[in-house]
Amino acid sequence: MASASSLLCEDQFLCSICLDVFTEPVSTPCGHNFCKACITGYWASLDLSQCPLCKETFYRRPELRVNTGYREIVERFKQMSVRGRDESPAKPGQVPCDVCLGVKLKALKTCLVCLASYCQPHLEPHQRVPALKKHKVIDPVANLEDRVCKKHDKILEFFCTVEQMCVCIMCLKDDHAVHITVPLEEEFGERKAWLEAVTSEIKKMEIAKSRSIQEIKRSIKQSKKDAEKEVADVVEVFTALVASLGRNQAELIEVIEEKQKVAEKQAKDFITELEQGITELKRRRTELEPLTHTEDHLRLLQSLPSPHDPPYTKDLLDFLGNLPPLYCFDIGLQSCLCVGTVRKAVAQLEKTLSQEIENLSREVKLYDGCKAGKETGTVKEQMTTLRKEMENLPLDKLMMIQQCYAVDVTLDADTAYCNFILSEDGKQVRCSQSQQMIFSHSPRRFKYQPYVFGKEGFSSGKFYYEVQLRGTTSWVVGVGRDSFDRNLLFLPSTEFGFWTMTGLHSEFEEQYYVNTHPSLPLYLRQKPERVGVFVDYEEGEVSFYDVGARALIHSFRGCTFSESVPPLKALFYSLAGSSLISRPKLYPIVGVFIGDDPLIITPVGHTN
Repeated sequence: MASASSLLCEDQFLCSICLDVFTEPVSTPCGHNFCKACITGYWASLDLSQCPLCKETFYRRPELRVNTGYREIVERFKQMSVRGRDESPAKPGQVPCDVCLGVKLKALKTCLVCLASYCQPHLEPHQRVPALKKHKVIDPVANLEDRVCKKHDKILEFFCTVEQMCVCIMCLKDDHAVHITVPLEEEFGERKAWLEAVTSEIKKMEIAKSRSIQEIKRSIKQSKKDAEKEVADVVEVFTALVASLGRNQAELIEVIEEKQKVAEKQAKDFITELEQGITELKRRRTELEPLTHTEDHLRLLQSLPSPHDPPYTKDLLDFLGNLPPLYCFDIGLQSCLCVGTVRKAVAQLEKTLSQEIENLSREVKLYDGCKAGKETGTVKEQMTTLRKEMENLPLDKLMMIQQCYAVDVTLDADTAYCNFILSEDGKQVRCSQSQQMIFSHSPRRFKYQPYVFGKEGFSSGKFYYEVQLRGTTSWVVGVGRDSFDRNLLFLPSTEFGFWTMTGLHSEFEEQYYVNTHPSLPLYLRQKPERVGVFVDYEEGEVSFYDVGARALIHSFRGCTFSESVPPLKALFYSLAGSSLISRPKLYPIVGVFIGDDPLIITPVGHTN
C-alpha cells in the first residue's frame, strides 16, 4: 500500500489565482478551493461574483469560511515539503534547533533577539514576518546563555574598555556608569584589525626564516665548492713533491675537511632551529587565522586577549627567535690557506718545506677553533639581545612611533612672535599682552602670526614630538616650511606649506580644526591634554595623536613637502645639472594666544 506522502501532489495544494500553496483555504459553492485573500480580492475587482475556474455565477456573494480540515492537510503538506528539503538531524558538534520537539534538526541560524537557534522550517517566520525580519540573525552558535548578562538578563551589546569585558545596556547605568564603553562592533573591528596585523607579522617572520634557510644552504654549497677548490690546489702542489711530503699532504687535507665538517654541523644546527621556529609560527598562525574570518563579535572578544595585555603580547612574540648572521657560514680559507706560500715552499729544501707546512697546519687549526668560538659567542649574544628587544616591542602604532622616531625639540627664539615669552631652556612658550623687547631682528621672526619654530628642521626620514596642552585654551601645533612670507596678515594653510591643528576653547564650546583651505573641523570625544605630531617626509604624511587616549586625531596624507626652485636659481641648477626640485626642511611649529598657561614641549613618554 502506498504511503500517504506518496499520494500527495503539490498541484493539489496550489491556488489557481496566486499559483502558490494555499493560505487560509476556502471553498466556493461550486466545490473549488482558493486562498481566502485571493478569492476576496478577485471578487472585489469584478462587478459580479463568479468562480475563476468554472465561471459559475453566484447572484449573492457567498459567505466564505476557512476550511479547517483542508487547512490542516495543507499545513501538513508544507511541513513535509520543508523537511524533505532540509531534514538532516544535528550531528555531534553541530548546533541543534531549539524549537524541534522530536528529532533535533541542524540549526541554520541563531537569532540574537530571541536567543534561540532555528532549523530551516522554524526559521521561516523570521524570513516572512516583517517584525521578525528586523531581528539580528547570525550563523548558529551554541551556549547562548553566555551572550546574556548574568546580572540583568539582557543581551551583551557593549564592551567596557576599562574592565575589558562585555556588558549589557543596564550595566551602563549600574557598575559601568563612569567607564568608557563602546559597541561590540567597534571593539570587534579594532581587535580584528590588530589580529590581522599580528598574523601578517608572523607570516613575514616565516618568510624571513625560510629565506634564511635558503641563504644558509647556498652559503654551505658555496663554502663546500671553495673548500673543494682549496683541496684541489693543495693536491696539485703536493703531487709535485717527493714521496717524503705525502704525510704532510694528508695532514693538511684532514685539517681542512675537519673544519668543513664542523661548519656543516653548525649550519645544520641552525637550520634545525629555524625549522622548529617555522613550525611554531605556523602553529600560532593556525590558531589565530580562524578568528580573522569570524564575524562573531563575542567569540572574538572572548577568545582573543586584549592587544594591550603585556603578558599575552610578550608570550606571542617571545618565540620568534633570531636569525643567525650569515657570515657564520661563509667559510673562506683564503686568509689561512696561502697557496702561494705552499708553492714558494716547494722550491726550498725538504726540511724547510716540512716546517712551513707544519706551521700552516697549525694556523688552520687555530683559525678554526678561535673564530668558531668567537662567532658562536656572537650569535648567542645577538640572539639574547634580540629577545630582550622583542620583549619591549610596542603594543600599538603610537608606542612604536614614540620609541623609534622621537626627537628633542627646542624652540627658536629668533622665530618667535613679538608677544611671546620663551623659557630659558626653549621648552615653554606663553603669550603676553604687551610686546616684548626684541634683541634680534631676524627675518625668520613671525611678525603677525602667533607662532614659533623649533630650532632643528628635517628634510628626510621620520620624526615625532609631543606638546603639553593642559591649561591652554587656544593653541596651534604642527609643522611648517621656513619659506613662508612673514609680512602676510593671515594664518597660513597647507597651500603655504603649513600642516597644523588648532584648538579653540570657550565657556560655551570647544572647536578643533586643521588648517586646510577652507579649514576642516574636527569632532573629538574629549579634550586632548597632550598632542603628538608625527611626520613621515618620504611618504608625505603628517599625523596628530591624542597621547592620553592613544588615538589618532587626524592625518594629512599625500602631502607635497618639496617646492620648485625660483626661476633664477633654476637656470643655474640646470646649467649645473642639478635637480630643479628642492627638499625644504620642515620645522616643528607651535602657537599660543594671550592669557593662556604656557604651552610646553614635553619629553616623549614622560607623564605628568
